[in-house]
Amino acid sequence: MKTLRELTSRYVPFIFYGLVLFGLYLTSLYSYLLSHTLAELFSVIIGCNIFLVAWHSRQRLDNNFFLFLGIAYLFISGIDLLHTLAYKGMGVFTGYDANLPTQLWIAARYCQSLSLLVSPLFLRRKLNIYPVLAACTIVIAALLVAIFADIFPACFVEGIGLTPFKKISEYIISSILLSSIGVFLYKRKAFDQNVVQWLVASLILTIGSELAFTFYVSVYGLSNLVGHFFKLISFYLIYIAIVEMGLEKPQRLLFNNLKRNEKELQKALKQVQRLAITDPLTGLFNQRHFTTVAEAEVQRTCRYERPLSAIMLDIDHFKRVNDTYGHTIGDHLLQEVAESCRRELRNVDLVGRYGGDEFAILLPESDLAVARRVAERLRMAIARRKLHTAKGQATVTVSLGIAAVDCEDTALETLLSRADKALYVAKRKGRNQVRMA
Repeated sequence: MKTLRELTSRYVPFIFYGLVLFGLYLTSLYSYLLSHTLAELFSVIIGCNIFLVAWHSRQRLDNNFFLFLGIAYLFISGIDLLHTLAYKGMGVFTGYDANLPTQLWIAARYCQSLSLLVSPLFLRRKLNIYPVLAACTIVIAALLVAIFADIFPACFVEGIGLTPFKKISEYIISSILLSSIGVFLYKRKAFDQNVVQWLVASLILTIGSELAFTFYVSVYGLSNLVGHFFKLISFYLIYIAIVEMGLEKPQRLLFNNLKRNEKELQKALKQVQRLAITDPLTGLFNQRHFTTVAEAEVQRTCRYERPLSAIMLDIDHFKRVNDTYGHTIGDHLLQEVAESCRRELRNVDLVGRYGGDEFAILLPESDLAVARRVAERLRMAIARRKLHTAKGQATVTVSLGIAAVDCEDTALETLLSRADKALYVAKRKGRNQVRMA
């Protein structure tokens, strides 16, 4: 059960922030300009703090997601500061009307929404800090030049209200933010659950802020005030997310990443182990692993005096296939033979690519009669397979030799050698047949 101290430390900041918002509302009743200035300055301070926390936490985190956001919010806060100073009634930028702060607002929101959308790229990608700082400086400088040189499209006309460009921009920005929500939810496993909640809540409020700015006529109107309040809260939620990730719970992120890395390592180890024991072309056991497992099976069979048979299989005229149809078709042929072995043999049977176009099969609990039936079934299954090539349809046959284990000589090499001799008898007698040792 949570202690009173834990509850206090968790909810007091929200209560304080609620009182700040209420105070800003009361201030707006006295002077909207003062309320707007305070709200924007709070946002600028929070934006700078986002950068400071992300910057000083960068060594603790194993990804650059929040560092990228911190850098982005530093520059966004710079534009927001200019927006605050340019607001109607401030008197800082003489000769400009309400269009200037509206243009600055739209520029900042485009930067904010696009930064949030691309930020998940840095969950796995390294961030080159100084090139990013230089790129942000160039982009922001270009935007400011366009705005103050009257190149940027008009966003507000006195006595008329918002221009179509401003309204369409707000909807575009909202769409980008909505896409960002989808990306964050898709990447949610990379974050602590609370962090995802703060990020999504921040984006939802930012969308609400943008929509509130689509229908005001006066820069001192209620919808304008609501939009600025939503924006202020959204900044604060981003700040909370970064504080939780960078300061309060870096160990949880580290644990999540370690757990994810452990799973990836286990997956990689399984892949390495699989590659170490299988033939990369056919997926069957390679010769070394087949030999190891088969030797143990021979020893077990002789210890308990059980039947065991071996089959050696060789593709007929394999060199001719390679010379006629090419090595790609030859590889495909080897895969077809391997697939036939998987289909016709039991799970307990051992099969491996023994070298080139030769396959070795071990049949536990099987005498020569059973082995012959299995070999014949396998021979016919392979003969039924057709290969479609650029030079026409090709058929393939195999020759097989079988031998039963002799427990007076338990060497696997002896068993396979006897089966191999029977295989070469099958080849001398015309191929596409089964011979017993």
